[in-house]
Amino acid sequence: MKQIIAVSLLAVLATGCAHHNNVRPAEDGRHYVNLTAETREKAAEEAIDQANHFCEESGSHQAYVINENVTYMGSMPEDEYLRNRNLANAVEVAGAGMAIFGRNAVDDVGAAMMIGGGIAEDSMGEPYQINMSFSCK
Repeated sequence: MKQIIAVSLLAVLATGCAHHNNVRPAEDGRHYVNLTAETREKAAEEAIDQANHFCEESGSHQAYVINENVTYMGSMPEDEYLRNRNLANAVEVAGAGMAIFGRNAVDDVGAAMMIGGGIAEDSMGEPYQINMSFSCK
């Protein structure tokens, strides 16, 4: 019974959350999204997802991008950030493989690598900022 209540509560919380927290609506129909992400691709994907969700809830079918600008705002040079992020991701993936397929101490080392790689990725933050304007049609 407790499990059913927990699952139901999670479902309510998941569906009750607004999926366009970063949208700034405007009276003239030219709305804005401003958010940060860990990669350029994720910033653009999240911005359009939020814009589309906003438009759907507003009774329109889809968001149409008017203007989009992605800026790197990190504390280290962008090429260094990308290199470090790729390295952390590689360590995480290699660790996952070792944790799954390794035996004895190898799987323990793999688990540590997987966790360490994930922590390293998370510690680098979200240095890409996107400003996107859109309209709903």
